Amino acid sequence: MTCDSPLYHRNNDLGAMLAVTLTATIALVVANGFPLITMSVNGLRTEATLWSAILASYDHELPLVAAALAITLIIAPFIELFLLLWVLVPLRAGARPLGFSTIMRAIHIMRPWRMVEVFLLGLVVAVVKLAGLASTVPGWGAFGIVVLTLALASLASFDTSALWRRADQVRA
Repeated sequence: MTCDSPLYHRNNDLGAMLAVTLTATIALVVANGFPLITMSVNGLRTEATLWSAILASYDHELPLVAAALAITLIIAPFIELFLLLWVLVPLRAGARPLGFSTIMRAIHIMRPWRMVEVFLLGLVVAVVKLAGLASTVPGWGAFGIVVLTLALASLASFDTSALWRRADQVRA
């Protein structure tokens, strides 16, 4: 027996989508600009960043791993967020963005290539495992990864067809 009531309703608020996109962009900058973790052993202190993880992979003759890290953690999220901002800012201002259709297709293509949530899980496992060997403190970069992951998950709940509807309204 059905009651004809929807179980789930996607969010179509462009203002909220813009706010979450800006939050994700700031979190991506923080994740890239600050240490993920600081470790101390016998008075020696070292910090690990996203960039140092990529460079360490490359230096240890793992160029494909380094490329995968760069693409899934930095390049794909940056491109997706930039394109979302390119679309959302003009739509909120009542204008149709240049190249709207192409950009929307590009956003759709970029989504599967970002894997920030997988990296977050790996980061948590690494911090727990390293805690037994060294004094470990999560850094602002780790906080950025957490916020970025939550913001990207929130963006997935927004209705992208609302962007198309808004673009059609603006054009008319």
